[in-house]
Amino acid sequence: MNILKELTKIFIRSKLEDEKRKLKDKLQKQIITTTSTSVVARNTAYLRIIDTLNGKGIAEVNKIIDKI
Repeated sequence: MNILKELTKIFIRSKLEDEKRKLKDKLQKQIITTTSTSVVARNTAYLRIIDTLNGKGIAEVNKIIDKI
């Protein structure tokens, strides 16, 4: 059972990292291509949030899996 939990954690962590990378790429492209200062400010804030919550998000997912 522990092996299954660990494999699930690895799979979910990988998927979360993929989604995070895709979102960061999208936000960075918008920052580069826009002339709107509000879009730049918003996307910069989103990028900071994504970076800050990274470890906490994975920790929460691991807690949920451990409860299963």
